[in-house]
Amino acid sequence: MQAEKPKASGARFLALDSLRGLLACTIVIYHLPSTGYLWRTSYIQHGFLAVTFFFVLSGFVIGTTYGDRLARGFPVGRFLGLRLGRIYPLHLFMILVLAGWQIVRLATGWGGARAEAPFTGPFALHWLPYHLTLLQKFGEMISWNDPSWSIGVEWWTYVVFALLATMALRLRGMASVALVMIAPTIALRVLHKDLGEGIGSTIDCMMCFGLGLLVCEARRWRAWSITDRMGTFGGTMVELLAAALALDMIAAFGGRLSPAIAPTFAILVAVFSLERGMLSRLLVTAPMLLLGELSYSIYMIHHFILDRMLDLLWAFGGALHLPMGVVPEGRTVLAGNAIACDLFSVAILALVILASRYSYRFVETPARLWSRRMINPNHSEKVTPRDPTAAF
Repeated sequence: MQAEKPKASGARFLALDSLRGLLACTIVIYHLPSTGYLWRTSYIQHGFLAVTFFFVLSGFVIGTTYGDRLARGFPVGRFLGLRLGRIYPLHLFMILVLAGWQIVRLATGWGGARAEAPFTGPFALHWLPYHLTLLQKFGEMISWNDPSWSIGVEWWTYVVFALLATMALRLRGMASVALVMIAPTIALRVLHKDLGEGIGSTIDCMMCFGLGLLVCEARRWRAWSITDRMGTFGGTMVELLAAALALDMIAAFGGRLSPAIAPTFAILVAVFSLERGMLSRLLVTAPMLLLGELSYSIYMIHHFILDRMLDLLWAFGGALHLPMGVVPEGRTVLAGNAIACDLFSVAILALVILASRYSYRFVETPARLWSRRMINPNHSEKVTPRDPTAAF
């Protein structure tokens, strides 16, 4: 007898939604380096690891929603169309916004904190084909909307997963699919091979996605039934331990245990998918759920907003006692009073969240619903639940 049935297709893991939102906010602060107390914490300095969590979460949610359906004949083209409709519209919108800003710079001569001329350097036109085809990591540099590289490698991971999932019955279940997706990363590390940024990043994403699939499969195992006897107190203790482990691994990242960060996030996903403890109850409050809902918008628009705020500080930061500096690595850093830096970072995060509400309402949601109607004209929310958010 199975311990727990997977949630219905399109069902939401609310606590995990909120965790995704919190980690999207972490990336916002991470991308605004400063001499403030907040940015100097190991958690923020290793904030890039949030993307690893997104990939693991994506494997779990997509596996729960589409794994069995693909294995039983759900059209691969429809699955990929639904995924593309989820991630591409806002991605394209941000490319247009950035192109518009380059035109404004060209027309006004505004330079801001950027030394390069409009449509040069990371905003050169020859980088656009990589972005339009979701091959950002296959270029020679991070360009245009920097964070979008992750949706590029995730898209190709969707393609690999969909093809493997259609063979899941022959591969003896989704766990076998997960192992096939994890194996290349292990092989490359054992052989000390580097296949380049594009293929390497995609393979790493596949590994994280596969770990999420394993969590999805673990919920079916008989041993999972032990969680049925877990009350609120026990659930809270397990959540605290999982959260403490994740925070400790994030803080220690860079040492020999670094390869364990993705499995640690898989444990975090497994624990909070149960929603049994007090931490989960906090995560399913309205403010936290709002962050989860806006997480993709937060992630995709924040870099543009941060850059525009840095432009303003470049011009007026001295009067605000928030001067700009450039560290030897070339990164622009917000300097000055530590508390002022932290307050500015929090204010920018609030601005990003506010702007995300509009991009979610007027770009992300309408485009997603339109794409679903195009792919499945007979779609009914009463019959077929909405597409899951997955990593975003």
